[in-house]
Amino acid sequence: MSFLNDVICPVSNVRIDNNVSRLTVFFNVILLALFITTHTPYFVILCAVDYAIRVVGQAQYSPMRWLAVNTANVLKWPVNMTDQAPKMFAARLGLLFSASSVLFLTVSLPVSLVLGGILLVFATLDSVFDFCVGCLTYTYLVLPFYKWRGIR
Repeated sequence: MSFLNDVICPVSNVRIDNNVSRLTVFFNVILLALFITTHTPYFVILCAVDYAIRVVGQAQYSPMRWLAVNTANVLKWPVNMTDQAPKMFAARLGLLFSASSVLFLTVSLPVSLVLGGILLVFATLDSVFDFCVGCLTYTYLVLPFYKWRGIR
């Protein structure tokens, strides 16, 4: 697919462990899968809170990241450093979808489940296949918007 060859990810000077990041997202995948299968709102609420903590730059307080760091240490996974910016952009998308899912819990469970399901697919692609839907979104939605507005 040629459109994947032109993907541009946001960049920053901050580096994080990609293995811990992917494992953190995988734990969110588990929460989302539990929410979709059981319809128990606590799972998606915890997912939204976890994304919110990471989005505001306080990843050290993220329960899923804490679990991922400790799991990676126990399994003695090697550190694999990567740029933080794409992961942060993806976390913002995760917060958007999970918070929207939480908000729709009060209005429509089916809509909430669909939003949670979309995030489940995105997070699975990131955690299992290291495929960042956030980078696609950034390339094909965010950058063209900024170019159209004359910002970039």
